[in-house]
Amino acid sequence: MFSPLTRKRFRSFRRNRRAWWSLCCLGALFVFCLAADWVCPCDPRAVVDAKTLEQYVEPVVERRYDVKTVRFNLLPDGTVTDYEGPEELRSREVEAARRSARENGGVSPRPYIRVFVEPKEPPAVTEKVLPRPDVSFPFRPVPGHPFGIDAGGRDVYARVVHGMRIALLFGLALALLGMLFGLVIGAVEGYFGGATDIVLQRFTEIWSAMPFLYVMIFIGSTVGRSFAVLLVCYAIFNWITVSYYMRGEFLRLRTRTFVEAAKVQGVSTVRIIFVHILPNAMTPLITLFPFLLMGAIGSLAALDFLGFGLPPMTPSCGELLQEAQQFRDCWWLILFPSLALFTVMLLTVLVGEGLRDAFDPRQEVKYE
Repeated sequence: MFSPLTRKRFRSFRRNRRAWWSLCCLGALFVFCLAADWVCPCDPRAVVDAKTLEQYVEPVVERRYDVKTVRFNLLPDGTVTDYEGPEELRSREVEAARRSARENGGVSPRPYIRVFVEPKEPPAVTEKVLPRPDVSFPFRPVPGHPFGIDAGGRDVYARVVHGMRIALLFGLALALLGMLFGLVIGAVEGYFGGATDIVLQRFTEIWSAMPFLYVMIFIGSTVGRSFAVLLVCYAIFNWITVSYYMRGEFLRLRTRTFVEAAKVQGVSTVRIIFVHILPNAMTPLITLFPFLLMGAIGSLAALDFLGFGLPPMTPSCGELLQEAQQFRDCWWLILFPSLALFTVMLLTVLVGEGLRDAFDPRQEVKYE
């Protein structure tokens, strides 16, 4: 079913334990996110009932400290006015104020003197337990909501799992569309060459210079924000890197003997491109796929963070991180979405490195 070269590359990938186990973990995580409707205890869009959280609200304790304070005004002639404080401290503090005035030339250094007296022993403390405050969102992690609750009263665990499912599906679809567009354009450029190659290369350069974010803002404000619109808009910009690699592969392979033999036999151009050349030019597509997937997931999170991604109320790690900017003390809004994105991207990068090493045709070279 598979060629000896493909089996050899697969065995090379299996020997890379880090990449192999990363692929297994990434696959298990993808299956887990696909089953988000069964593994999540609640709907990611449903608001949690505040009454169920009242038992977790900590009571407020008011503490009053008995600190003695002395305050008075000392006039230039030594007269004391507006004395406030315990009478047993009056003589001592007034004498200290007059002594300080004499040391400053017999004149009070300021129109009045305010003295705070703290007793040597700890002040008496009076505690009073106030009624429990009302439940407010965001709310910290509690039993039943292990990842906490966001500012809208929705379960963070459900939103992270559902958000990662959307991100993985979006990344897979975007990577496949980008590879398809890049494959077609790169194949046409590399196989035909000449004026076709020059025209398409200039078009690619002009297209790559267009500001993607501005285009997304314009389309989102006119057409509306949705999964399909975001996918199509991003796909029409995501093929450029793939087209460069595929152009180079087709330029290299179009002069091979098996291609010339197919032309002599009268094989059609489409069959030569997709049957004879493409199977031998799959290395860039396979090695680039994990990195395209990682870039798509990160881009979706960034767009949601900026407010130009998926529609409101759609579960997204980027939206949770954006909420965390408003509630800096809510650590759960930062930790769990960031950890989910970091885990998926790290596993994807490790798989991509393993594929790149397995499909690298160069032999290992040692320098002495």
